[in-house]
Amino acid sequence: MKNRELVYWVDLTGPAALDEIVRLTIMDTNDNVLFNHTFNTKLVDWWYSDLNGIKPEETYNEQQFEDYKQEIQKIINKANKLITFNSSTFFLEKQGITIPTNTVVEDLADSFRVTGDATDTIDNLCIYYGYDLPTNIYNCTGLDYAKAINYCWHEMERYKEAQENK
Repeated sequence: MKNRELVYWVDLTGPAALDEIVRLTIMDTNDNVLFNHTFNTKLVDWWYSDLNGIKPEETYNEQQFEDYKQEIQKIINKANKLITFNSSTFFLEKQGITIPTNTVVEDLADSFRVTGDATDTIDNLCIYYGYDLPTNIYNCTGLDYAKAINYCWHEMERYKEAQENK
């Protein structure tokens, strides 16, 4: 299980100073789900749910991130690459997950970023690469986002390969 490329999606509560992970999805590049949970938060009890589609009251009966730390760490330890969109590992690390120094983090937003403004979204990435991501944020799950990232990553890799073989 070593040398795996894993895709992850993280949803945060905001505000920035108190941000906590409220949802984390991790899958491999074959769409096999390795972890998919919503969490009850420790510090933040309200957030603007239009940002992530998760209402605070939907998390009250969930366990906290800390309860899954060992499981998440084991999964992360087996990765040689973490693929995500517009997310640094800062929030994972802030909540106690250590990213091994030899693990590459590939943020698709870096490759997709054109103008560096509000148009650099996962929604626009999906439109560009032809992935049908639900448009209602309340219907969009961590699995939807992780699968979208995975699809777009595969398309980006295919485009890179085509350019290299010109």
